[in-house]
Amino acid sequence: MANTKALVTLAIGKKYLKNWQSLCQDNWQRYADRHGYDLICFEDHLDTSERAQKRSPCWQKCLILSQEAVKKYDRVVWIDADVLINWANAPCIVKGVAVDRVGAAAEWATPNQQLSADAKERLFETWGITDEKNERETYTKYGIPAEFDRIVQDGIMVLSPSHHREILEKVYYECEETGFGEMPWVSYELLKANCVQWIDDRFSTVWNVQKALYYPFLLPKPQANLTDRLKSQLISKGIPAKLVDKRASECATAALMNCYLLHFAGTAAEMRWVDLEATSWRDLRSA
Repeated sequence: MANTKALVTLAIGKKYLKNWQSLCQDNWQRYADRHGYDLICFEDHLDTSERAQKRSPCWQKCLILSQEAVKKYDRVVWIDADVLINWANAPCIVKGVAVDRVGAAAEWATPNQQLSADAKERLFETWGITDEKNERETYTKYGIPAEFDRIVQDGIMVLSPSHHREILEKVYYECEETGFGEMPWVSYELLKANCVQWIDDRFSTVWNVQKALYYPFLLPKPQANLTDRLKSQLISKGIPAKLVDKRASECATAALMNCYLLHFAGTAAEMRWVDLEATSWRDLRSA
Protein backbone atom coordinates (compact mmCIF):
# COMPACT_ATOMS: atom_id res chain seq x y z
CA MET A 1 0.00 0.00 0.00
CA ALA A 2 1.35 3.42 -0.96
CA ASN A 3 2.16 5.87 1.80
CA THR A 4 -0.37 8.64 2.39
CA LYS A 5 2.07 10.83 4.31
CA ALA A 6 5.24 12.63 3.23
CA LEU A 7 8.10 14.52 4.82
CA VAL A 8 8.94 17.49 2.58
CA THR A 9 11.80 19.98 2.55
CA LEU A 10 13.63 22.38 0.28
CA ALA A 11 17.42 22.53 -0.15
CA ILE A 12 18.38 24.97 -2.88
CA GLY A 13 22.01 25.46 -3.82
CA LYS A 14 24.97 23.08 -3.67
CA LYS A 15 25.96 24.07 -0.14
CA TYR A 16 22.52 23.53 1.37
CA LEU A 17 21.78 20.39 -0.61
CA LYS A 18 25.12 18.83 0.33
CA ASN A 19 24.50 19.68 3.98
CA TRP A 20 21.03 18.11 3.92
CA GLN A 21 22.18 15.02 2.05
CA SER A 22 25.17 14.40 4.32
CA LEU A 23 23.49 15.10 7.65
CA CYS A 24 19.72 14.81 7.30
CA GLN A 25 18.74 12.47 4.51
CA ASP A 26 19.56 9.15 6.18
CA ASN A 27 18.44 10.48 9.55
CA TRP A 28 15.04 11.48 8.18
CA GLN A 29 14.71 8.30 6.12
CA ARG A 30 14.96 6.18 9.25
CA TYR A 31 12.08 8.12 10.78
CA ALA A 32 10.10 7.94 7.52
CA ASP A 33 10.56 4.16 7.29
CA ARG A 34 9.55 3.73 10.91
CA HIS A 35 6.29 5.65 10.55
CA GLY A 36 5.29 5.15 6.91
CA TYR A 37 6.27 8.41 5.20
CA ASP A 38 7.71 9.13 1.79
CA LEU A 39 10.61 11.58 1.75
CA ILE A 40 10.72 14.48 -0.73
CA CYS A 41 13.45 17.10 -1.07
CA PHE A 42 13.06 19.87 -3.65
CA GLU A 43 16.44 20.90 -5.01
CA ASP A 44 15.34 23.74 -7.31
CA HIS A 45 13.22 26.87 -6.97
CA LEU A 46 9.49 26.21 -7.20
CA ASP A 47 9.06 29.77 -8.45
CA THR A 48 11.72 31.30 -10.68
CA SER A 49 10.11 34.71 -11.10
CA GLU A 50 12.04 37.94 -10.57
CA ARG A 51 10.11 38.54 -7.35
CA ALA A 52 11.09 35.11 -6.05
CA GLN A 53 14.76 35.75 -6.79
CA LYS A 54 14.70 38.91 -4.69
CA ARG A 55 13.72 37.20 -1.46
CA SER A 56 14.82 34.21 0.55
CA PRO A 57 14.06 30.73 -0.82
CA CYS A 58 12.42 29.99 2.54
CA TRP A 59 9.30 31.70 1.21
CA GLN A 60 8.87 28.86 -1.27
CA LYS A 61 7.74 26.44 1.45
CA CYS A 62 4.41 28.18 0.92
CA LEU A 63 4.20 26.60 -2.56
CA ILE A 64 4.84 22.94 -1.74
CA LEU A 65 1.20 21.88 -1.41
CA SER A 66 0.51 22.60 -5.10
CA GLN A 67 3.43 20.54 -6.40
CA GLU A 68 2.59 17.37 -8.32
CA ALA A 69 4.95 15.35 -6.15
CA VAL A 70 3.18 16.52 -2.98
CA LYS A 71 -0.50 17.26 -3.56
CA LYS A 72 -1.46 13.56 -3.76
CA TYR A 73 -0.73 13.01 -0.06
CA ASP A 74 -3.33 13.24 2.69
CA ARG A 75 -0.81 14.62 5.17
CA VAL A 76 2.38 16.56 4.49
CA VAL A 77 4.97 17.38 7.13
CA TRP A 78 7.08 20.35 6.22
CA ILE A 79 10.53 20.29 7.86
CA ASP A 80 13.20 22.94 7.35
CA ALA A 81 16.44 21.49 5.98
CA ASP A 82 18.35 22.32 9.18
CA VAL A 83 16.49 19.89 11.44
CA LEU A 84 17.64 16.56 12.88
CA ILE A 85 15.21 13.88 14.07
CA ASN A 86 15.49 11.67 17.12
CA TRP A 87 14.17 8.94 14.84
CA ALA A 88 14.46 6.06 17.30
CA ASN A 89 12.26 7.74 19.90
CA ALA A 90 10.06 10.30 18.14
CA PRO A 91 6.43 9.23 17.64
CA CYS A 92 4.48 9.91 14.45
CA ILE A 93 4.04 13.67 14.32
CA VAL A 94 0.70 13.64 12.49
CA LYS A 95 -0.96 11.37 15.04
CA GLY A 96 -3.65 13.29 16.87
CA VAL A 97 -3.57 16.29 14.52
CA ALA A 98 -6.94 16.81 12.81
CA VAL A 99 -6.67 16.75 9.03
CA ASP A 100 -8.12 20.25 8.71
CA ARG A 101 -5.70 21.72 11.25
CA VAL A 102 -2.09 22.82 10.94
CA GLY A 103 -0.02 21.06 13.56
CA ALA A 104 2.75 23.34 14.84
CA ALA A 105 4.52 24.50 17.98
CA ALA A 106 4.73 28.07 19.17
CA GLU A 107 7.91 30.09 18.93
CA TRP A 108 9.40 30.67 22.39
CA ALA A 109 7.34 27.94 24.04
CA THR A 110 9.73 25.10 24.75
CA PRO A 111 10.54 23.63 27.24
CA ASN A 112 7.99 25.79 29.09
CA GLN A 113 6.88 29.40 29.21
CA GLN A 114 9.24 30.57 31.96
CA LEU A 115 12.36 28.81 30.72
CA SER A 116 11.65 29.92 27.19
CA ALA A 117 11.36 33.51 28.40
CA ASP A 118 14.73 33.14 30.14
CA ALA A 119 16.29 31.77 26.95
CA LYS A 120 14.80 34.56 24.88
CA GLU A 121 16.21 37.20 27.23
CA ARG A 122 19.69 35.65 27.06
CA LEU A 123 19.64 35.25 23.29
CA PHE A 124 18.32 38.73 22.62
CA GLU A 125 21.05 40.14 24.85
CA THR A 126 23.61 38.13 22.87
CA TRP A 127 22.14 39.27 19.54
CA GLY A 128 21.55 42.88 20.58
CA ILE A 129 17.78 42.78 20.02
CA THR A 130 15.93 45.32 22.15
CA ASP A 131 12.66 45.95 20.29
CA GLU A 132 10.87 42.59 20.67
CA LYS A 133 9.83 42.30 24.31
CA ASN A 134 6.86 40.11 23.39
CA GLU A 135 5.27 38.44 20.38
CA ARG A 136 2.97 41.36 19.62
CA GLU A 137 5.99 43.64 19.37
CA THR A 138 7.55 41.15 16.95
CA TYR A 139 4.51 41.34 14.67
CA THR A 140 4.57 45.13 14.87
CA LYS A 141 8.30 45.28 14.12
CA TYR A 142 7.76 43.47 10.83
CA GLY A 143 4.73 45.45 9.75
CA ILE A 144 2.09 42.86 10.66
CA PRO A 145 -1.07 43.53 12.69
CA ALA A 146 -0.34 42.75 16.35
CA GLU A 147 -3.43 40.64 16.97
CA PHE A 148 -1.91 37.53 18.55
CA ASP A 149 0.20 36.64 21.58
CA ARG A 150 1.83 33.65 19.91
CA ILE A 151 4.00 33.11 16.85
CA VAL A 152 3.76 29.85 14.92
CA GLN A 153 7.19 28.27 14.44
CA ASP A 154 6.85 27.28 10.80
CA GLY A 155 10.09 25.29 10.56
CA ILE A 156 8.06 22.16 11.30
CA MET A 157 4.38 22.00 10.30
CA VAL A 158 1.80 19.25 9.80
CA LEU A 159 -0.22 20.21 6.72
CA SER A 160 -2.91 18.93 4.40
CA PRO A 161 -2.87 19.88 0.69
CA SER A 162 -6.66 19.86 0.52
CA HIS A 163 -7.08 22.22 3.47
CA HIS A 164 -4.06 24.50 3.71
CA ARG A 165 -2.78 25.20 0.21
CA GLU A 166 -4.87 28.33 -0.19
CA ILE A 167 -3.66 29.91 3.06
CA LEU A 168 0.01 29.31 2.35
CA GLU A 169 -0.24 30.56 -1.22
CA LYS A 170 -2.03 33.68 0.00
CA VAL A 171 1.03 34.39 2.13
CA TYR A 172 3.35 33.76 -0.79
CA TYR A 173 1.58 35.92 -3.34
CA GLU A 174 0.19 38.71 -1.17
CA CYS A 175 2.79 39.27 1.55
CA GLU A 176 6.15 40.98 1.22
CA GLU A 177 9.52 40.51 2.85
CA THR A 178 9.93 42.84 5.84
CA GLY A 179 13.14 41.50 7.34
CA PHE A 180 12.23 38.19 8.96
CA GLY A 181 11.33 35.99 6.03
CA GLU A 182 7.96 34.34 5.72
CA MET A 183 7.42 33.14 9.28
CA PRO A 184 5.60 36.14 10.84
CA TRP A 185 3.22 36.26 7.87
CA VAL A 186 2.61 32.48 7.89
CA SER A 187 1.96 32.68 11.62
CA TYR A 188 -0.43 35.61 11.28
CA GLU A 189 -2.48 34.07 8.48
CA LEU A 190 -2.72 30.65 10.13
CA LEU A 191 -3.80 32.14 13.45
CA LYS A 192 -6.26 34.46 11.72
CA ALA A 193 -7.77 31.42 10.01
CA ASN A 194 -8.04 29.75 13.43
CA CYS A 195 -6.63 26.50 12.03
CA VAL A 196 -3.61 25.89 14.26
CA GLN A 197 -3.46 22.87 16.54
CA TRP A 198 -0.57 23.19 18.98
CA ILE A 199 1.55 20.05 19.10
CA ASP A 200 4.04 18.67 21.59
CA ASP A 201 6.88 21.22 21.75
CA ARG A 202 9.41 18.40 21.57
CA PHE A 203 8.60 18.21 17.86
CA SER A 204 9.98 21.73 17.43
CA THR A 205 12.88 22.19 19.85
CA VAL A 206 15.25 24.99 18.86
CA TRP A 207 18.96 24.42 19.42
CA ASN A 208 19.65 28.07 20.25
CA VAL A 209 17.15 27.88 23.10
CA GLN A 210 18.82 24.74 24.42
CA LYS A 211 22.20 26.44 24.31
CA ALA A 212 20.94 29.54 26.10
CA LEU A 213 19.33 27.50 28.89
CA TYR A 214 21.68 24.61 29.46
CA TYR A 215 24.92 25.22 27.56
CA PRO A 216 25.52 29.01 27.71
CA PHE A 217 29.25 28.44 27.32
CA LEU A 218 28.47 27.59 23.67
CA LEU A 219 26.99 31.04 23.00
CA PRO A 220 29.27 33.63 21.40
CA LYS A 221 30.83 36.04 23.84
CA PRO A 222 31.01 39.79 23.07
CA GLN A 223 34.62 39.94 24.27
CA ALA A 224 36.02 36.58 23.22
CA ASN A 225 39.71 35.85 23.58
CA LEU A 226 41.85 34.78 20.64
CA THR A 227 41.37 31.06 21.30
CA ASP A 228 37.59 31.41 21.45
CA ARG A 229 37.53 33.54 18.30
CA LEU A 230 39.56 30.96 16.41
CA LYS A 231 37.28 28.20 17.68
CA SER A 232 34.20 30.15 16.52
CA GLN A 233 35.73 30.55 13.07
CA LEU A 234 36.29 26.79 12.84
CA ILE A 235 32.77 26.07 14.02
CA SER A 236 31.27 28.51 11.51
CA LYS A 237 33.04 26.61 8.74
CA GLY A 238 31.44 23.35 9.81
CA ILE A 239 34.51 21.69 11.30
CA PRO A 240 33.35 18.59 13.25
CA ALA A 241 33.09 19.19 16.96
CA LYS A 242 35.57 16.42 17.81
CA LEU A 243 38.23 18.62 16.20
CA VAL A 244 37.02 21.71 18.03
CA ASP A 245 35.41 20.77 21.35
CA LYS A 246 34.19 17.31 22.39
CA ARG A 247 31.97 18.99 24.95
CA ALA A 248 29.99 20.73 22.21
CA SER A 249 29.29 17.41 20.53
CA GLU A 250 28.07 15.87 23.76
CA CYS A 251 25.77 18.84 24.40
CA ALA A 252 24.24 18.88 20.92
CA THR A 253 23.72 15.11 20.95
CA ALA A 254 22.12 15.26 24.39
CA ALA A 255 19.78 18.01 23.18
CA LEU A 256 18.59 15.79 20.33
CA MET A 257 18.11 12.86 22.69
CA ASN A 258 15.93 15.06 24.91
CA CYS A 259 13.48 16.01 22.17
CA TYR A 260 11.91 14.65 18.98
CA LEU A 261 13.05 17.16 16.36
CA LEU A 262 15.93 19.58 16.94
CA HIS A 263 15.89 22.72 14.80
CA PHE A 264 19.27 24.35 14.14
CA ALA A 265 17.70 27.60 12.94
CA GLY A 266 20.53 29.96 12.01
CA THR A 267 23.17 27.51 13.23
CA ALA A 268 23.18 24.82 10.53
CA ALA A 269 26.95 24.34 10.75
CA GLU A 270 26.50 23.05 14.29
CA MET A 271 24.42 20.11 13.08
CA ARG A 272 27.76 18.40 12.53
CA TRP A 273 28.27 18.31 16.28
CA VAL A 274 25.54 15.70 16.72
CA ASP A 275 26.50 12.04 16.93
CA LEU A 276 23.90 10.65 14.54
CA GLU A 277 24.58 7.08 15.62
CA ALA A 278 23.53 7.79 19.19
CA THR A 279 19.98 6.60 19.93
CA SER A 280 19.95 6.82 23.73
CA TRP A 281 21.45 8.82 26.58
CA ARG A 282 23.49 5.68 27.29
CA ASP A 283 25.46 6.40 24.13
CA LEU A 284 26.67 9.66 25.65
CA ARG A 285 28.66 8.11 28.46
CA SER A 286 32.37 8.83 28.27
CA ALA A 287 34.55 5.94 27.20
